[in-house]
Amino acid sequence: MNLGLREDGQEVAVVHKRNSNLQLLNAREALQIVHTVADDFAAEVKKLCQTTVTDRAWNAFLDAHTPIPEQPGRGRTNAVNKRSALTWLWTSDSRVSPWKNTGWGVMQAVNTHLNHEAVIRGASHAERNMTRVMTGELGKHDRTATLHKVLAAV
Repeated sequence: MNLGLREDGQEVAVVHKRNSNLQLLNAREALQIVHTVADDFAAEVKKLCQTTVTDRAWNAFLDAHTPIPEQPGRGRTNAVNKRSALTWLWTSDSRVSPWKNTGWGVMQAVNTHLNHEAVIRGASHAERNMTRVMTGELGKHDRTATLHKVLAAV
């Protein structure tokens, strides 16, 4: 979805008149982006589903994604709570647990937490989620660079 939102692909406008010719080749070329984005997305999901994430790698991911500050206080409490919520999603939530021990499961855990479980202030979940999509912030969270770095190190 993020790719589609930021894509400046071609558009097709067809004027419907009695003697107009539908230029199928031009329309097909302009709409090719739909197939390309769908194929790229499917390939990425497949790759992530085939990426094994062991318990050790999951813990390393949590350390990289949500480190626990050494000093006691609100930051430490928030980090512990977030890690606990992510782990619960990973092991027990039906939106995530079917993909436990895969890269896709990591993506699902982070995305589900961000969109449905994280504490928000000053807006509803729906408002915050729409704002994140429009500003591109959601796309930043969906990237798996942290997971890939962790898997490379484990």
